[in-house]
Order: sequence, then structure tokens, then C-alpha cells
Amino acid sequence: MIVNILKKGISIILQPNQVRFSCLLLLLLNFLFTDVSAQNAFSTAAGAKGIGAGNANLTYTDIHSGFNNQAGLAYLDGFSGVAYAENRFLLKELQLAAISIAKPTNSGTWGMMLQYFGFDEYNEQKVGVNYSRKLFDKFSIGAQFDFLNTQIKEYGNAAAITFEVGMQYEILEKLTTGIHLFNPIRASIGIQELPSILQIGLTYRPTGYIAISGSIEKDSTLPYNLRMGLEYQLLEKIQFRTGFNSNPNRLSFGLGYTVNRIQLNVAASYHDVLGFSPALGVVFLPATKEDARR
Repeated sequence: MIVNILKKGISIILQPNQVRFSCLLLLLLNFLFTDVSAQNAFSTAAGAKGIGAGNANLTYTDIHSGFNNQAGLAYLDGFSGVAYAENRFLLKELQLAAISIAKPTNSGTWGMMLQYFGFDEYNEQKVGVNYSRKLFDKFSIGAQFDFLNTQIKEYGNAAAITFEVGMQYEILEKLTTGIHLFNPIRASIGIQELPSILQIGLTYRPTGYIAISGSIEKDSTLPYNLRMGLEYQLLEKIQFRTGFNSNPNRLSFGLGYTVNRIQLNVAASYHDVLGFSPALGVVFLPATKEDARR
């Protein structure tokens, strides 16, 4: 993948009226240093909530599961949605924006997510349609069909279709596991073969105020990545989160604030070479039983 980008870069340099050399350098930085996948941003969206807790998010049972493990959507009580944006390393050319919506029905939960990453000269889009349901009281599964598209200015578009699958299981009353697999068929965009990414994780909730999560991620093209995260309920409406990733080494932290049916999440991750990547998310929560009685 890097070789292909460099080849494109040489042609860009030789054609000054096209993409500026500085934009090429930004693209290379993104491909070389971003986590989850060093080759693309198709599977990185986790929402500001997940980023704050180190992306150790395989056991979420809210709308954020539409980004990272669709099995968690099976536990939604009603329609929910989230809008999310991240500015990687404070560079406007490396922005990611995504939305996810889902609605439970008698036959299971149906949802959709949209994601955009990049800038005018280079960008990636992902459109996913997902379905999840409980097979048993403590066991759920989910799947998502993905349409992926990459656009490089002056070079055109390339697209691919793939899918991702996941499951969640409550092993014990306070211990839950999650598994997620992205792109098991190793779909390709043009001559670029996209990686398969397997994640396996656990969440332990010793009390109703604390959740400790950890996961192992294996990208088919990269070494293992360890993720750890902590969420603590500071006050009734405020949550504090922190976490880290091992490959590359990144620290993260975040806060959540909930009022009525709106939750606001802010977060940032820190790379020791490239700096901060802030993120913001707004969540529309399902109606509670009290809301229904009003």
C-alpha cells in the first residue's frame, strides 16, 4: 500500500497543478501512524465515547455499537442515533465524521452508518447497513454489509463491498465478552487489498459506577494491539473515561454529559510524536419508560 502511495506521490510532484506536495505528506502521515489500520480509515470510527476509553468498546450496548460491534445494538430499547467527528493530530486534512442510527423491531434491530474521512484531494467513504438480535437473554449477534469507496482527485474512484460480524455474551453477572471481525473476505479496492481485523475483548463491572475494559486487536497486516479502558460515573449525569493503545502507543481521555435524552461526549487521544486528536459526539438516546408515561 505504501509503495503504491509513493508512486502516486511521484506523479503528483511532477504535476504541480494537481494535488499539492504538502497534502501528500499529510496522507502519508495518516497511513503510517493512525491506529486500527495503518492502511485505511474504513474501520476506525468508534465515536467520542469509545475514543475516550481507548477504543476498548466491544461490549457497548448502545448506538455506538454501530461503529464497532453491531451485536450491541440488539440491546437498544428504542430508536437512537449518534453524530461524531474527529480531527486527527489537529490537521484539517485528516478529519473523520460519521453518523449511526438504529431502531429495534420485533424481528431484531436494524441500523445504518455513514462515514467520511479525508479532504478534497483524498477521501474515503463507508456506508454500512446492519442487523442484530438476541439469540438468548445474555447472547447477541450482529452483522453489517459495507460499501467502501476511495476517491483520489485526478485519479478517480475505486469501490469494494465487504461485511463485518460480531457477538456479545455475558459470561458472568459482572463480566461480558465481545468479538468482532471486519472484512473476513479480504476485499480489495483497486489493487489495494484491505486488511481483515479481528478483535476480542472483555468488560468487568465491579460496581454500577465502574467499567474496566480490555481487548486484543489483530490486523492481518500489523502486529497485535492491546487496548485498555476505564469508565467511571463521576456524578449522576457525568462520566469520566481514560484508556490507552499499545500499537501505536496512544493515551486517551474523555468526558460524557447526559441531559434528558441527549448525551454529549468529548474526548482526545495523544500520540507522542504527532500530538492530540480531539473528538466530539452527540447522542440521541432511546426513550425511557418515564418518557413514555409523560
